[in-house]
Formats: sequence, C-alpha cells, structure tokens
Amino acid sequence: SDIATTQYFTDEKVKDDDVETILMAGINAPSAMNGQPWHFTVITDAALLRQISEDMDGGMGFGGVTPPPPDKTEGGNQAVAGSTSKAGIADAPLVIVISCSDGSKLDAGLACQTMSVAAHLLGYGTKIISSPTVAVNGENQAAYREHLGIPENQAAAAFLLSGMEDTSMDESADAYSSATTSNPLDEMVTYVAC
Repeated sequence: SDIATTQYFTDEKVKDDDVETILMAGINAPSAMNGQPWHFTVITDAALLRQISEDMDGGMGFGGVTPPPPDKTEGGNQAVAGSTSKAGIADAPLVIVISCSDGSKLDAGLACQTMSVAAHLLGYGTKIISSPTVAVNGENQAAYREHLGIPENQAAAAFLLSGMEDTSMDESADAYSSATTSNPLDEMVTYVAC
C-alpha cells in the first residue's frame, strides 16, 4: 500500500505522546556518518502558521501588517469561506519544520520521510511541502530563526504537516480532481544485471 499525501486535515490536535514518537523517528533516521545535521521545530501555534502562510503569499514580513491569505495556494488557509483548496501550512494542527546545514538536504529528507511514515503508522495523515522555506529563509530569516529556534548554521529545508485526515471531503473537491498518479515501474527503473 502507498502512503498518500493528505490534502485535508481536521482541527483535531495530535496527541503529545504521538508528537514525541514522530520526533524520535526523525532523530533516529539514517544520516551520513550519523552526523544528524538537522533540527526540528514543532509548531502548533495557528497564528504563527497563518503568519508564515501570509509571508509566503507576498505579505510584508514577519510581524508586519499583511493581507489575508488567498484561498487557492499551497500556503493558503482552507478555512477561507467556500474554499476547498489543498492543505497549506496554516491548515494542519501540527507542523514540523525540518532544518539542516548546507549540503545536508538528503539527510533532512530522510528524517522528514521517516517522521511522515511514523505519523501514518500512528493513524495520522501527512503532507510534505517546501514552499514555506521561501518565507522562513527569506528577508526575515533572522526573525524566523530566533522565533523557530533554528540553529545559526542551518536553514529550513522542509515542512511536515500532520493531523487527522478530513474524510468529509468527497472526490469532487479540488485536491482530488487535480491529483496525479505515480509513474509506472517500467518507466522509472533500469535494471543492470550480470
């Protein structure tokens, strides 16, 4: 079975014990020479998630006055009236920022994927996005670095959104109608044998 990307989340909080289990999966993920060149920031503050969403949607910056987020972007908030857009950073009850040092994105990706699998095993849905890195690593990086506890020698690489999947959305919703399928094995793999 495959682990599908969750396109809609409920507001139900992820249990604290489950958050710790998810984080331990990331901490114990493989890394080159066990360097563990990552840092994880757990965000459950809806206001901060909306601020990041607004900043990535062209707002004025961290703590500044920003326009309301659009309802049809990856960073937008699905709670906007009448919107059925795919989940963005402001839509999940739990967001884990995966930061890493320069040249360590593969290691950070392994940690992110391992946490995603752990969340799925606990019954949660996940979505991995990178678009918020534009805001967090952008012109207001120093403010975000301090607020999110990102170490000085690292930058945000990915965001893991997690929570209970909202199964009330039907297949006519935007995310389902625009979903893509994976390529077939015979198009993606080359076998070299002796």
